[in-house]
Amino acid sequence: MTKRVSSREARSHFAELTDRVKYTGEPVIVEKQGQPFVAVVTIDDLQALERVRRERATAEFTRLAEQASREASGPEPTEEEIVAAVKRTREEIYRERYGEDLGGTWASAMC
Repeated sequence: MTKRVSSREARSHFAELTDRVKYTGEPVIVEKQGQPFVAVVTIDDLQALERVRRERATAEFTRLAEQASREASGPEPTEEEIVAAVKRTREEIYRERYGEDLGGTWASAMC
């Protein structure tokens, strides 16, 4: 079972917590006000997660591009068009969630 610690305990024992994760390979969930807040994981686990996310995103982009091409009966969109569409979608989702405009902050760097 995954170990859970409070944010206060994580701050007080950060070195021990990171050593535990590194040497056991087991993640630790840090809770804030009794709710899961973040997880401390090994670099290998993080890299695996990032790889899975990239693979899923690539597959989804390809599927959507093929679908859009079939629906439009035109050529497949360029990579630049796809990136622009993703950026617009991220900004829309951000506005829906937080009611704010990104104004060229982190979303620009993400695309």
